[in-house]
Amino acid sequence: MNDSGYIISASRRTDIPAFYGDWFYEQVRQGFVDVPNPFSEKSYTVSMKPEEVSAIVFWSKDYRPFLPILNKIDALYKSRFLFHFTINGFQDNTKKYFEPFTPELSVSIQTAKALTARYGADILLWRFDPIIFSDISKPDERLNTFQFIAGQLEGFTSRCYISFVDLYGKVRRRFERLSREHSVQFSKPAFDQQIEFAQKLVNIARDHGIAVFTCCEDEIAGATGIRRGHCIDAELLQRLYPDQQFTTKIKPTRKGCGCYVSRDIGIYNSCRHHCLYCYANL
Repeated sequence: MNDSGYIISASRRTDIPAFYGDWFYEQVRQGFVDVPNPFSEKSYTVSMKPEEVSAIVFWSKDYRPFLPILNKIDALYKSRFLFHFTINGFQDNTKKYFEPFTPELSVSIQTAKALTARYGADILLWRFDPIIFSDISKPDERLNTFQFIAGQLEGFTSRCYISFVDLYGKVRRRFERLSREHSVQFSKPAFDQQIEFAQKLVNIARDHGIAVFTCCEDEIAGATGIRRGHCIDAELLQRLYPDQQFTTKIKPTRKGCGCYVSRDIGIYNSCRHHCLYCYANL
């Protein structure tokens, strides 16, 4: 059993699979990556040596450019991967404002199925995240879209992670600017509305064999019984890759976060999706 490995997160801070696959592979070949500390001028070094890495957790809205890179690294890391895949399915009139540079829904679904065909349904973690209510993304539309995606992904994933949008200062300013310039009106659901909506998602997902987990939504989890998510989930990784030894320590990255300790190799302010709700870009 490997007793020295750690989990690499690639990455909460940017979309490495969509935009930086070649860079990632060069770091693998180099054997390490120097990562700027987002809170200081110092950098830290993360080893990429397969014998020192227990697993890699990827995060993306578009895995298509990364598929050739996976061909190169599968054997090195013995495919010890998890794939967070954000698929929100915003409609055309909404997507152009919320997620202007993400793939069309049909493309994302096909990519998700390709990943599952290759690695199995347990490694694909669907993110319906964040949930945004507005006059162009009303609750009923969001429910119908969720139901459609869940039906498409039935048998191709067993987990979905949800959260409601967090209005950090820079996110709030983007929302306000969109409201001024394009008359898009946003609504903040009351807590009881969030509970009701989340429970409807759970019921829909259950019909398709998918379990719902919250991300940084402890109050909703407590009020509904929805499982609190660990997006970096050492317990899941341990079940999937029992020959490895994983951390037992949880290290939150923000309020309500349930993630286990990992080493993130991304850089803030570098994602080219430019999603309206993103907290990782200025």
